This record gives sequence, structure tokens and C-alpha cells, in this order.
Amino acid sequence: MKRKMKKFVSKNNAGFTMIEMLLSLSFLLIILALIPLLIKSIYVFKDNALDHTNYELIMFRKDLSEEIKDTNIVIDNAHHKMKFIHNGNSKEYTLLNAKIYKSINGKGNITLLNNVELFNIQQVNQNTFKVDITIRKGDNKIHEEIFI
Repeated sequence: MKRKMKKFVSKNNAGFTMIEMLLSLSFLLIILALIPLLIKSIYVFKDNALDHTNYELIMFRKDLSEEIKDTNIVIDNAHHKMKFIHNGNSKEYTLLNAKIYKSINGKGNITLLNNVELFNIQQVNQNTFKVDITIRKGDNKIHEEIFI
């Protein structure tokens, strides 16, 4: 009878021990606990990557600072326009349909800023102008004051 029992009982015990099983389960739980944090950080990076508002504002400031040199400036707040005239060439910045457009010599439209709620120009003194811009960014608003 003992011989028959030995046939059925295998001596090859190549399975997991209890400690190995607990270690593998703990590693799995740690990895699963990190997945929601990774997904949340991916959404934050995605929102930042798709939002060009700050970059557009930097480029708009740079464009205005380059245009101010040796030009005559004509302000039309009623129509939300600012015009730079230099050597017979004109560059005009206009707020239309919540966007600020740039046109050169009355031709073409280059969109510089989107989701603009306010575009106001004031002359502070003889050589200084203040440009107030409010941009809607989701539920928030960004207000910029640019002195040129």
C-alpha cells in the first residue's frame, strides 16, 4: 500500500511558497496603487501641452515691443484697434470675435491671441502706452498689462 501512495505523491514541489506569493502580491498592489497617480499626471501634462495661452502672450509682447521702435501710433479704442505707422508701412492690431488679429498694410489677418475678452489701449505719456488684455482660460481669466 505504501508503494501505491508513493506513486501518487509527487516529490517535485516547484510551486510558490507563501512568502513568495505575498511578495509578488505586494509588488502588484504597489504598482496598482501608482496607476491613478500616473493617469492624473498625464492629464495635467496634457492640459499644459495643449494650452498655448502663455506662449501666445509672450509672442504678442515681443511683437508689440518690436513694432514700437520709430513709429507713429494711432489708437482707436471704439473699434479696439491700434495702428503702427513707419515709413509708409502700417501694422494694425484689432480685436474681433474674441481674437486679436494683426494685419500688415491692410492685408492679411494673422491671429495672435485667442479667447480675448478685453483689449484696451491707453496713452500714459508721450512715449508710453498701456495695453490691457484679459484672456479667458477655461474657468479662469488672465489679465495682462503691457507697457510699450
